[in-house]
Amino acid sequence: MKHLNRLWILGLLALVFLLVIPASAQDQGNIITRSTFGSGPINFNPVTSSSSDEQEVMNRLYPNLLGVDPVTALITPGAPGGMAESWDISDDGTVYTFRLRQGFSWSDGTPVTARDFEYTWDAIASGETESPLAFLLDNPVVDFEAVDDYTLRVTFTSADCEALNSAGLQPVPAHVFESGPFSALNDYNADTPDALEVGPYQLASQITDQQTGLIPATWDDPDGNAQNDGWIMRVFGDQTVEFEAFLAGETTALDFIAPNRRSDVLAAQEQGSVNVYTYSPGDRYDYLGFNLADPSNPQNAYDENGNLVEQTPNMFFADVRVRQALNMAVNVDAIIEGAVFGFGSQMSSSYAPGSWPYDPSVPVYEYNPERALELLAEAGWIDHDNDPSTPLVAQGAMYAPDGTEFAFTLFTNQGNTRRNAIGTITQDELSRIGIRVDFQSIDFNVLIEILDQQTFDAFILGWQNSYPFRADQRQIFGSTGDVIGGSNSGSYINPELDALFAQASEVPDCDVEGRKAIYAQVQQILHDDAPYLWLFSLDGMYSWDNTVTGVEPYPGTLYWNVQDWTRSS
Repeated sequence: MKHLNRLWILGLLALVFLLVIPASAQDQGNIITRSTFGSGPINFNPVTSSSSDEQEVMNRLYPNLLGVDPVTALITPGAPGGMAESWDISDDGTVYTFRLRQGFSWSDGTPVTARDFEYTWDAIASGETESPLAFLLDNPVVDFEAVDDYTLRVTFTSADCEALNSAGLQPVPAHVFESGPFSALNDYNADTPDALEVGPYQLASQITDQQTGLIPATWDDPDGNAQNDGWIMRVFGDQTVEFEAFLAGETTALDFIAPNRRSDVLAAQEQGSVNVYTYSPGDRYDYLGFNLADPSNPQNAYDENGNLVEQTPNMFFADVRVRQALNMAVNVDAIIEGAVFGFGSQMSSSYAPGSWPYDPSVPVYEYNPERALELLAEAGWIDHDNDPSTPLVAQGAMYAPDGTEFAFTLFTNQGNTRRNAIGTITQDELSRIGIRVDFQSIDFNVLIEILDQQTFDAFILGWQNSYPFRADQRQIFGSTGDVIGGSNSGSYINPELDALFAQASEVPDCDVEGRKAIYAQVQQILHDDAPYLWLFSLDGMYSWDNTVTGVEPYPGTLYWNVQDWTRSS
């Protein structure tokens, strides 16, 4: 009987596959098509996947331990997409006991239980898996323990105001993997229709860098099965092609609209063909990241005994005066106008305007190329020939041999028109003060590999606020994040900052004002130390086809209820 059911399902998949690439708006039917650009999702393993596109697909295929109320953007018991229906906290704040909702089953019929979450954590904590979630080990989660099938106990080393953010995992089918080594998960991408799934959809097709197609699940989902006939993520070569496909009706919705095309969307709204939702300030920011360590000798921040390693310094960017000078040498207002048509706000530090820790008293860097040149001269970078068209050279610089030209490579991801504009303007601005920039746009996956290996000088990328918002930024700026493959790829290390992050997560009763006071110190330090060239946060805008009903957008989340969307042709 199981064999016959599998044949029936495969036959259904083959039938739906014919609908996976709709040619126009007229023949999409009741299929919801969203898009991305550059390199598409390839790995749907909750332990080892790393991109936001992959997470978006996995949110359709697996429940999370914790759900988020889309109205408040807060983790809430019983919220959509979460299995935890309630929880208790121990008196000392270190132990959370979650009671899980029943009725979730893997596609082979096996119930999803607390053991699946326990196994996911054990795999991350084992050190045998290539998991980007390994930073949770320092946040500081101690253990996930399945008390019984529907009770999960999560223990922390201390009371942690970010505890719930640290506990949000998606399950791995423990009954499939627990008999083997955790390292077996490294080869499990869950990118075929045979992979085990749970949610309102199931995987129908995966064509690398072209599209991912889902169809409504053939099993019952406790949050309700999909009301549409399928969900597709199409991959386009760049943002321009992606946008034109949306205006042509080839895709259903966009959760990001390039600033240079926002007037076109607003015009389409006036014509009645699309709907638009805007929010400001936005929840993402772009930055230029510096590598403070020698890219020819990448190292983890700590050795195997937990001792800080003395990193070989980057000859350009290890000197804080140089980093401050570059923040003054680039006209961020000009970038906001030229790259995003005014739809943005200059960043002063690491928290975007609109996020609750943001401190408006931390100043932005003012555009001052004259002062930038003074700082560079103090740092030993000299205009030796009185010719601004030639690079500055080292003369008594802290880390560079005398005679070294100030010339470095700046990377960004291919196909992103906004970041290409940022790089071009930055290259031009720095050339005016004698810094030669080799600006290169490269494949996103290649760029991530370079960042993971820490073999770069500088790059342009962006961060988007976590949802729900996570104020703790140790993953990005803490010393524990400085590992090969970690998010602190620029090897920025400041023990004072590490201590402040720890203090902010342990404020008594998690008092918001007390935490904000600590994060204000964090922002000032990051402003002064300038591990990034701080650029801008971008206003948010969503748009979707007017044939779609059921859309309920909120800042930070458009697709939270996409299984309830329906589309009329």
